[in-house]
Amino acid sequence: MSVESSRAFLQIAYDSPELKQQLKAVTGTREIVRLGSRYGYSFDVPELMEASSAFAPGEAPEPVRRPTETERDAGPLHHEYLLEDLPGLKGVIDQLPHLKIKPPSFDLDRFARTFREEDLRSTGLSPADPAFQAWHESMMKAHWRDPALGTGAPRRDFHLVNLDEHVDHPGYDRYLEAKHRMIRTLEEFFSAEIRFSGSLWYPPSGYRLWHTNETQPGWRMYVVDFDEPFADPADTSFFRYMNPRTEEIVTLRETPRMVRFFKAEQDPRRLFWHCIVNPTPRHRWSFGFVVPDHWMTAVARQV
Repeated sequence: MSVESSRAFLQIAYDSPELKQQLKAVTGTREIVRLGSRYGYSFDVPELMEASSAFAPGEAPEPVRRPTETERDAGPLHHEYLLEDLPGLKGVIDQLPHLKIKPPSFDLDRFARTFREEDLRSTGLSPADPAFQAWHESMMKAHWRDPALGTGAPRRDFHLVNLDEHVDHPGYDRYLEAKHRMIRTLEEFFSAEIRFSGSLWYPPSGYRLWHTNETQPGWRMYVVDFDEPFADPADTSFFRYMNPRTEEIVTLRETPRMVRFFKAEQDPRRLFWHCIVNPTPRHRWSFGFVVPDHWMTAVARQV
């Protein structure tokens, strides 16, 4: 393994349309290492990080369009649809069985043991509450880990499974191919470049505590599904956010095969605080994508 091999892979990834397309579906460094090995390049994560820090292909970034004050303050803050109501996204439904995986490399018993009731309770507070703000600041200073358990302790801000961190199980290659097909479907639907932003599995009692995604601003699309139907529609997971205009807390109950859009902001006055909780015995998956500002135009043609 070598830094030179990593540099060579980054260069062909920059030059190759095929590889560029495949990289839209990966979200983590371990996935890039695995993808590199498929093309005959051997390197590890530290070598990839060293190579990428010095890699400069010289392409100027696209200018970022800043929304006007009127655009920012107008309209709803979230949009939800059923996949079945958007015929152009049938390909998304077709790929869900291949994406909703439970990697055998993940220890569900250990996951259950790391559940913390006091952390889950924080999702019932408001990010505008001074008590929450003090707790949140203290947790950030501790890097979201319990100091008593050392640096190897699990992070407390998310009690879930990032599927893209599990690349060493027999089903990973089939899962990655399904992600590629999902990207192709969405790019055809939106007539724009689409990238995966996350593939998350929420086992029973899974949660993601309050956060803003402010370091990655822009529109997000999340496809949500479960491993079994609901006997009681009220017995489901939920997505909760704070309206930055009014500080109202909005809780959205979830249904199978749904899609949700919202926008992450960097302006401190417009941070989109949100959290996700799965208090049910079912398994929940959500697949996130970075979508263009004009996503509503594509959806409007379908509804």
